[in-house]
Amino acid sequence: MVKVTLTPASQAAFVDAIQKFAAASKQTIRDATLEQAALACQDAANFTPPLTKGGGGGLSNSAKKAGERAVDRDVNKVVVPLTGGGAGTQANRVIKRLGSLALNNNQGLFWKVASTQSSIIAANSFVARMLSTQYKGFGTDQGFKRAKNYFNRIGNRVASQALSSDGAPLEGTAAIDAVYRPVYQRNNGRLWKNGRNMSGVRSFDKRVVERKADLDTYIAQRQDSVGAIKSGWYKALMSLPRPVINGVEKNAGSALRAAGWITKHSSVAGQSVTQFSDKLADVTIRNLSGNIFGIADQAGVLGLVYGNRVKQMPAKVQRLIAADVAKFNRK
Repeated sequence: MVKVTLTPASQAAFVDAIQKFAAASKQTIRDATLEQAALACQDAANFTPPLTKGGGGGLSNSAKKAGERAVDRDVNKVVVPLTGGGAGTQANRVIKRLGSLALNNNQGLFWKVASTQSSIIAANSFVARMLSTQYKGFGTDQGFKRAKNYFNRIGNRVASQALSSDGAPLEGTAAIDAVYRPVYQRNNGRLWKNGRNMSGVRSFDKRVVERKADLDTYIAQRQDSVGAIKSGWYKALMSLPRPVINGVEKNAGSALRAAGWITKHSSVAGQSVTQFSDKLADVTIRNLSGNIFGIADQAGVLGLVYGNRVKQMPAKVQRLIAADVAKFNRK
């Protein structure tokens, strides 16, 4: 579980802090509000997962890599390649395929698979004995019936996730997506939580992919979307007028602007609405997908953003005062 520790603050405390910040930093309330709105966009992206292992660092390349690792882990909770892994893993896949063939009465292909994968089947002593020539089971109607009865007893562990009617593994990224996406959506994008597998897919239920290259391609495609949710905050930031401080236009939110793995995305919308008058500075920023699957609520993003802005505004005033004092002392 990734956790960011920062005392949350309310919107009221945030507004009050902006008013004091504007007065202390000698900015107009308009520009102080725009600056803090831009920085709030940056904070929101920074506090939205993926984050670094220790928490925070949401704009860093380490957070990007954490997100990519999570994608790889989650996909492999649902689908696995036909090849690779240890003897036990390979046996699990082969036996799963045999179960699918038995339950679909495909005796011919059942014995073909059993004969070509005999060394792998040997890793499961029970199935190996059941299909062995010594047990008069291999290649016989009796052996197939025995296997079918066995797989019927554990039926939903193979039948509900059967490879296909002929026991063929998945082929191509579209077939992988058709299997993975329903699991992802059913679990609100959270296949791993607090160190636990939340996918509901047991080891025996994993679907098998014929070519590992197809699985690698699919994972890479999903990894390419890492940072997309954060990008809505970048869009909101870019929609804001830039604050002008002491006659100079400021690049508020520069860290978010520089995070290329976030800014490259175009699929997530973000926006802002501003209204200014002599007595009013009203700015609304929105990431239209920022709380998809409750991702922001779970991370407490809103409270963290308010808390950080309330914390950082006085700190900036202190830095400004220190700079003025240093300048005065040099005279």
